[in-house]
Amino acid sequence: MSAPTAGASADPAAANIALPVQAPTLAAAFQRTVALHGDRPGLRTIGGNVELTWKQVGDRVEAIAGGLWSLGLRRGDTIAILATNSIENHLVDFAAAHIGAIPFGIFNSSSPEQIAFQVGNAESRIVVVEQQFLTKTRIAIAELGDLVEHVVLLDGEPDGASLPLTELETLVDSEFDFEASWQSLTEEDLECIIYTSGTTGPPKPVQWSNRTVMSQLRALDAALPLPRNALISFLPMAHAGGRINGPHTAVVYGATITACPVMNDVPKALVDAHPDVLFSSPRLFEKLQVAIESLIESTTDSDLLAQMRAALELGLRIARAEEVGTDATIEMTPALASERAAGLTLFKSVLHRLGLDEIKVAIIGGAPVAAEVVHFFRAVGVPMLEAYGATEVSLNIFNRIDDYKTGTAGKPLPGVEVKLGPDGEILCRSDLNMVGYRNNPEQNAATIDSDGWVHTGDIAEIDEDGFVKIVDRKKEIIINSAGKNMSPANIEMAILGESSLIGQVVAIGDGRKYVTALITLDLDAVPNVSHKLGLAGMTVEDIVRSSELRAEIQRAVDRGNSRLNSNEQIKNFMLLPGAWAPDSDELTPTAKLRRRVIHRKYAGQIDSLYS
Repeated sequence: MSAPTAGASADPAAANIALPVQAPTLAAAFQRTVALHGDRPGLRTIGGNVELTWKQVGDRVEAIAGGLWSLGLRRGDTIAILATNSIENHLVDFAAAHIGAIPFGIFNSSSPEQIAFQVGNAESRIVVVEQQFLTKTRIAIAELGDLVEHVVLLDGEPDGASLPLTELETLVDSEFDFEASWQSLTEEDLECIIYTSGTTGPPKPVQWSNRTVMSQLRALDAALPLPRNALISFLPMAHAGGRINGPHTAVVYGATITACPVMNDVPKALVDAHPDVLFSSPRLFEKLQVAIESLIESTTDSDLLAQMRAALELGLRIARAEEVGTDATIEMTPALASERAAGLTLFKSVLHRLGLDEIKVAIIGGAPVAAEVVHFFRAVGVPMLEAYGATEVSLNIFNRIDDYKTGTAGKPLPGVEVKLGPDGEILCRSDLNMVGYRNNPEQNAATIDSDGWVHTGDIAEIDEDGFVKIVDRKKEIIINSAGKNMSPANIEMAILGESSLIGQVVAIGDGRKYVTALITLDLDAVPNVSHKLGLAGMTVEDIVRSSELRAEIQRAVDRGNSRLNSNEQIKNFMLLPGAWAPDSDELTPTAKLRRRVIHRKYAGQIDSLYS
């Protein structure tokens, strides 16, 4: 079953309603969307068993806001939410915004200690939670004394000490004026808190105002095609990307949000919703690339298979030649243009089977990405754009559909200023920047200078065409025993794109004589190479252990090494069966490497690479 198409929408001019993206606050944008697109599907589950129009979403948001007010939630108060990307999560988040309260999501994998830290740090008297996280939430709350006054349960049976959401929606306080509440909010009111993922230390509470959020959406609107019809909400609401590229963007366009609570269900959600924009970290796109390659190679018609392979090769040549600043050239003759169009038609059916056929732009960010991944998606007809952002500065640097350079984050969005510090650190200044860290003046002073520049901690380069290339995190630079500075991300990307067999690469070498690596295998891609390696008929487990597969990875490493300086080249590596999943020991929920954890966990394997 596919997501329903958007219904007729009111004309803003005829309805005398300004566009939602021009609203001063997220709550005002929400109300304009309800007025303009009330009959459109607003929130739905995968498959559409539950589906609410924007008008119905608006009615429930008003009821929940009244219930939260009855519990004592007021403008400027915080509210913690520990839940999957469910319909109920979105409703509570929108409701808090109408009160002027400050919601923040907590990553579902958080331990009781981590939950207690964030709830205590934010001083939240109300915690909203799903049944599956209730036990550890209770443990966390017990550590906070009498701080938490109310626990709202989104689903399941209440435990006697929690209030079901369904009951909350029936609470009425005659003093609460919903319209006056959201209409009184200004750009300066805080809209949410986002705790950083903690790759370089304890998570920091980043505060976004309504000015931050709406400036972000207006800047994106000026630069990119954004979802007018449908999107999938699957990135955690505790993450900047999960908010911007989910509920925030949907609100200003009236796009239908298909809620995807479980990351493993993203493929199913794609096929169901056929979104027009898809934003994610590289890992999802790497898996989608494997899926596309598998569908192409499974074609039983030999002539058609040959056509698709030729179309892919032509698409790759064109993708490499189209971007700004490339040395590659290709003369787009009428015959070649016709051949390219025919190839895109062939790929359309493959993309349709995966739910990718309506994509107007695929945005990839959050972690380093191999250029080959970007070229592949552009080759099959999915315009992929790399981008950069940080919780402290929002998503503020993007490639454009008609102005892009692979291997860079693109150019600053309208209204965003960037410059490099003396050590190459990228500094950003704009209305997209955070207000500051909550209750942390020392960290604020260290991060935001007197002229309003946010020091991101990322090392970057800006080329002659104005494209920004992120080199690495300032704190993650490798310094070998000879004193040479190297970017682990640069080394990893050189290898990662050389084979779809490779899931992750972790470059090792700080204080060492030479660079080695831990390399994980993408087991989904293993069957695709079995014929090539002469291992057809063998089990995946046997292929993984084979010398032939090791040799195939070695060839990929050698190709990547050829693009690196001699001191950066990987001299030895260890294969680990099975790629790491987001929100694991090795990866943050947003798929960034937890380098310090990896170094500790695999210390024995790393030492063996130098023995």
